[in-house]
Amino acid sequence: MSDAPVKKSRKGAAAVAARPGLLERQFPAVALVGRPNVGKSSLFNALLKMEISITDARAGTTRDRVLHPISFNGRGCDLLDTGGIGIVDKQDLSDLVERQIDAAIEHATIFVLVVDAKEGLTPLDKQVAARLRKLGRPMVLAANKSEGREASLSAGEFASLGLEPIVQTSALHRLGLDDLGDAIAEHLPEDSDKPPDYEGIPKIAVVGRRNVGKSSFVNALARQNRAIVSDVAGTTRDAVDLLMQKDSRDFVIIDTAGLRRMKEPEGPVEFFAQVRTERAIRRADVVMLMLDHKEGVSTTDRKTVELITEHFKPCVIVVNKWDEVRGVATGDYLNYVAERLPGLRHAPVCFTSAKNGSRCWQTIDVALELYDLSHTHVPTPVLNKAVERAEFEHEPPAKKGRKPRLLYGVQVGAAPPTFVVHCRHPDQIDDKYRKYLDNRLREILGLDEVPLRIFLREAKH
Repeated sequence: MSDAPVKKSRKGAAAVAARPGLLERQFPAVALVGRPNVGKSSLFNALLKMEISITDARAGTTRDRVLHPISFNGRGCDLLDTGGIGIVDKQDLSDLVERQIDAAIEHATIFVLVVDAKEGLTPLDKQVAARLRKLGRPMVLAANKSEGREASLSAGEFASLGLEPIVQTSALHRLGLDDLGDAIAEHLPEDSDKPPDYEGIPKIAVVGRRNVGKSSFVNALARQNRAIVSDVAGTTRDAVDLLMQKDSRDFVIIDTAGLRRMKEPEGPVEFFAQVRTERAIRRADVVMLMLDHKEGVSTTDRKTVELITEHFKPCVIVVNKWDEVRGVATGDYLNYVAERLPGLRHAPVCFTSAKNGSRCWQTIDVALELYDLSHTHVPTPVLNKAVERAEFEHEPPAKKGRKPRLLYGVQVGAAPPTFVVHCRHPDQIDDKYRKYLDNRLREILGLDEVPLRIFLREAKH
């Protein structure tokens, strides 16, 4: 078995800086904590004004820690959504969920204890409050679901917990959110800067079918159990963003739920997990499509490729669990992948073992290289020489007595590199020639591993 990490040699792919991993953040962490089904994820989304965490009426929907930067009254922090304390998970993941909660509590500098105003004070609320109080850190109590008169009146029950202030909120109706933000800001340092919004930072989404090793891959990069790993299919539900750094360069890795072929989703949680993954592909700058060598390329993988190519995303194909392969050369598997995924023939292929961390960081090197390539700006003279050369090597065929000609090109965008090629009779240029032009320009311009977007326009005389 060959140890070649990628489809072809590349400069610097094997150079790994000392201790790359999760970026040491300088912002306070505010953790939303509470028993199951009090509305932590709904409150998390409402404060962020975006749908990040999956919400559902069933307890135990959130499993991993979900983190996102936010600012309250100009003071920055990281907001953490956590699983419900005391949850009994039907898939026997309770211990793993609790470990994620423990890690979030350990990491947090401020707690928001979320309770359910409709149900009133429960023994588990008291246990959670006592657990947090022992840590001696600032706490705010959010009495969520306070939209009704009765719920609003029952919020006073929570005064016995000895926590102030008690902020009445309704994530569903977006009530009390400013008051909650003000209460949190009181505990944040005055000199806390606004956290980064990830704008301009490369975002790399790890996608693939269930149980191919996506969360194990992310944990290998983070050097900690940042995402729950289990043999149970469908363990990951939310798309979890992690800010990392390598060679002094920041990037965001997005761990996603496992994609599967669904005639009908098992329920809203599974449906929205799929939606989050598809959204992650759209907002990513580079996509890592992870395959399990033992299972091969499936219909689901091909559907995922369609989504990747539809949005012109640079892609790295990651063949995981390669340490378990016996008697198969990388070259043979490359041919198999090219045959099964013709839409990604241009994509580099990496062979990894997330379980033991083998070649995971080299794969990040490749992804960041694709990010840079996709942001390439080609000088107009260089582009025009490439267009001229492509036409010289293979002219578009004449149709109905009209001879198409490629005249000149202009780059109008990046990520992906987007070109407008002005022509004579562009309507006579068929799909076969368009595909040739796309492939040849990528080769000539040195962009052969990233997608291009090419528009043909009638030249003005």
